[in-house]
Amino acid sequence: MNDASAAPLRGGAVGSVTAVLAAAAHGMAGGGYPDGSAVALLVVISLGIGALTALPRRSTVLLPALMGGQLLAHLGLSMSDMGSMHSHSILPSAAMIGFHAAASVVAGLLIAAAERLYGPITSIVRAVLALLTPLPDGSAVGRVRFSVAVSSVHGTVLDWAISRRGPPVSVY
Repeated sequence: MNDASAAPLRGGAVGSVTAVLAAAAHGMAGGGYPDGSAVALLVVISLGIGALTALPRRSTVLLPALMGGQLLAHLGLSMSDMGSMHSHSILPSAAMIGFHAAASVVAGLLIAAAERLYGPITSIVRAVLALLTPLPDGSAVGRVRFSVAVSSVHGTVLDWAISRRGPPVSVY
């Protein structure tokens, strides 16, 4: 699969994985799970990262985009729950850095594998579906040709509406 056709799929995958993994890694490390405005901020960050990654010729920035998305999501989640009782420092702990980094690496490997396997898998699915649903045969019963439909108009009520006269002939 070429890079131009993979770009929107990669962007969507990076954007959605950024949101899900940031929320999960943030919650597992003790930062709490997002709610309310934190979710809205996480969606905006994920859409931005996904849109940047969806540009063609950006497959080499997959892991940096995921890491950057995790960093921005962490900052956004830390800033959004500053007023709550379980807030924590903007600087992440070692456990939180580990969870965000591990999530980024695993997600990057999965997205790269899915991108490489998309073409072969869809070609196999298309080949199997072509075997299961063959194209209709041209000699199928009940098929009406255009010439038959036009010739059947002669002698009907609308015969007066069809002109058989050609353009005028020049008499020079």
